[in-house]
Amino acid sequence: MKAVQKVAKGPTGIALMDVPEPTPAPNELKIKVHAAGICGTDLHIKYDEYTYFPPVTMGHEYSGTVVEVGSEVSGFAVGDRVVSLTAIHTCGHCRYCYEGLLMLCQERLSIGSGRNGAFAEYMVIPSHLAFHIPDGVSLEAAALSEPLACVVRGVIERADVKAGDYALVSGPGAIGQLALQCAKASGARVAVSGTSRDAERLALSRELGADETFTVDSVDMAEATAKFTGGAGFDIAFECSGAAPAADACLRALRKHSQYAQIGIFGKPITFDMDMALLKEIKLTNSFASERTSWIIALRLLADKKVNTLPLISGKFPLEEWEKAFSMAENREGYKILFMPGS
Repeated sequence: MKAVQKVAKGPTGIALMDVPEPTPAPNELKIKVHAAGICGTDLHIKYDEYTYFPPVTMGHEYSGTVVEVGSEVSGFAVGDRVVSLTAIHTCGHCRYCYEGLLMLCQERLSIGSGRNGAFAEYMVIPSHLAFHIPDGVSLEAAALSEPLACVVRGVIERADVKAGDYALVSGPGAIGQLALQCAKASGARVAVSGTSRDAERLALSRELGADETFTVDSVDMAEATAKFTGGAGFDIAFECSGAAPAADACLRALRKHSQYAQIGIFGKPITFDMDMALLKEIKLTNSFASERTSWIIALRLLADKKVNTLPLISGKFPLEEWEKAFSMAENREGYKILFMPGS
């Protein structure tokens, strides 16, 4: 079968390989991959900025159909549509494993970096990590359930957004658009901020339910915030852009005794005004990836049509066009780029 693998160090160390189809162990499912999204982590792996174990098939955002069931598996059958957690290996006995925080286990290995992932025609996963895709949710929509689960972790589980809150989402990229929808599903009134280069993205935010959008380089944010919140300031801000100026803007837009949630990754140390956060008694939260509970909520949101991931799919490519797909992802052309291994 065909698979896009990281085979050696350096940005040229990715190749389309012919590899044997995997055979499921007794506790595993063999999955025919329908769609697999390129994540920022995949770009970091390309440039050796994230730990990986070559040769390894990349990709951890996916959806697929079960084509073979291991002899010890129950609860799944051939033909089931599934997605799964990414933490394919954990120690099982540390504090974090006992608490169900698999992504924090020191021995964690994930699909796409530590074990073969989804940029392939077929893959295998332990059945206890899999989730059934709800009826009425397409395989393409479900392919974005992993980034949605990560956003659920930060917006709904780690932060405390409530009905009636004024919420600010900074950054209208894929993560920001998902954060907007999760905050709306929680009952908040949501404003999304971006720059003048984000005009089309802010327009999509309005289509997805944003109550207001701000173009930060052409409006007075203090005035815009006061107008939107009735002079009170935001109750919670979700920083999704990973830009230092955006973090400062979020702090300034928040009222006293409010919340700041970091969702995006900066990728480098930044200056953060902790004194302002202290003087305003701002509660700070963040999140790393997702846990089992995040996926349960994410799939419910998709099933209940509270979140729409389809507008975030900006391109679809066969595995043979992996270089073009990676180029689009690196150049931030659109939102999510999908591989369609069966096409």
